[in-house]
Amino acid sequence: MSPRRLQRVAIVGGGAAGTIAAAHLLREPREDARLELELIDRTGSFGPGIAYGTDDPLHLLNVPAVRMGAVSGHPEHFHGWLLEQNHEVPEEAFMSRGLYGEYLRDLVASAEAAAPEVPVRRRAAEVVAVAERASGNGHGNDLVLTLTDGAELVADKLILAPGPLGGGDPIPIPREVRDSGRYVADPWAPGALDRARRERQVLIVGTGLTMVDVALSLCTNERGPRVRAVSRHGLVPKRHRRDLTRLRRFPLPTSSGELAPVMAAILGQVGRVAQQGDDWRDVIDSMRPVTPALWKALKTEEKRRFLRELQRLWDVHRFRMAPAVADRLEQLEADGRFAFGAGSIVSLEPHGDGVRVSLRTLGCHELDLVDAGAIVNCSGAGCDLRRDAPPLLRSLLDAGAARPDELGLGLDVAADGALLDAEGRASERIYVVGALRKGVEWEAIGVTEIRDHSAAAAARIVAAAARAARAITPSLEAAA
Repeated sequence: MSPRRLQRVAIVGGGAAGTIAAAHLLREPREDARLELELIDRTGSFGPGIAYGTDDPLHLLNVPAVRMGAVSGHPEHFHGWLLEQNHEVPEEAFMSRGLYGEYLRDLVASAEAAAPEVPVRRRAAEVVAVAERASGNGHGNDLVLTLTDGAELVADKLILAPGPLGGGDPIPIPREVRDSGRYVADPWAPGALDRARRERQVLIVGTGLTMVDVALSLCTNERGPRVRAVSRHGLVPKRHRRDLTRLRRFPLPTSSGELAPVMAAILGQVGRVAQQGDDWRDVIDSMRPVTPALWKALKTEEKRRFLRELQRLWDVHRFRMAPAVADRLEQLEADGRFAFGAGSIVSLEPHGDGVRVSLRTLGCHELDLVDAGAIVNCSGAGCDLRRDAPPLLRSLLDAGAARPDELGLGLDVAADGALLDAEGRASERIYVVGALRKGVEWEAIGVTEIRDHSAAAAARIVAAAARAARAITPSLEAAA
């Protein structure tokens, strides 16, 4: 009798989302299913990804350790791992992002060691296209993944976990500025900030959490540059409280699909918890489990209104700084080494040994001229799938195998994460995990959501593999 055919699952993306998806596939009870995994990432790095690949100890998680577990149903898993590694820390501790990257590596390594019957291969490659092709063995179609070098990889299932869309440059960058090396397009690229650390003044475009990390890295010693950060709104993330927030559910109206009653309910709850000695953080964190359902209930025009008018206000309250990070940033501001505010870049051009930036700041009629030795792009991820889609996603869109969500923020998916094609049909082969689901569910980029996305996809894929194995067994026995 011939051995049963392995079901090959390809996972595109070697960061947190792809790693957690792989761990859940390896941990899922397999019964009759026989799997093999292909982990594919263009960098060849599997585990931390960009988010957790930093080795700067000043870069801390923005969620307490006890809620950062990457195993579905076990939010405390990371804190338990810390204790096993002799890191005696309280549950409310905000650990370094680099240490969390080690946890992710260990998570998939441990799952792999516990499932030696499942081959796992890692490929340093970029997938530029995917298409279905008849398998030729009577078992339906295969997924054919095309790599940058023209090689093809055949798979039965595919998990798309590439992380957020690339955002590109926030403004046109003159060739002279780009060629001079004084514009940093990607602050996470190896060595990207080396030159900026030696400058007298650095301008950061964007005021979110990435800006905070970059500012801390640039100002690690007193000889570092003065840093100025600008964005259209000028808002920076709020700080976490030092103890754990108290999660208390409260009713949120969804029947009308309107924003106004939702905002009224949130503000009412803020007032109630304030009277009880707590604060708005308890309200925001209590919303997290119900946010996807709340988002789906909103009318499309109300979602667009939220994006226009409220998103940035939501982001700075939802994605907060660890207390120690906020303390450090405030000290830099008090020392005159860090400043931030609202402004838009009108133009930039080479000037002397740096770059002169013309800023239009809020409330000022005259332009503010800033001479910077370096400009760092921290403007965030892309928000337009049609514009920012990488080749793999572009190939799926062009073939009608995928479609954008109603806002164009990412891919449209079914409730279980199955990719929807241009006609709205759910794929039985391709699943989406992580940031590309933001337009459908809003909460999609955190570990909380990624671990649940991964668990659901793993359960579906393993169940399908088990059915396929049971269907093949009788024909194998007859052939024997």
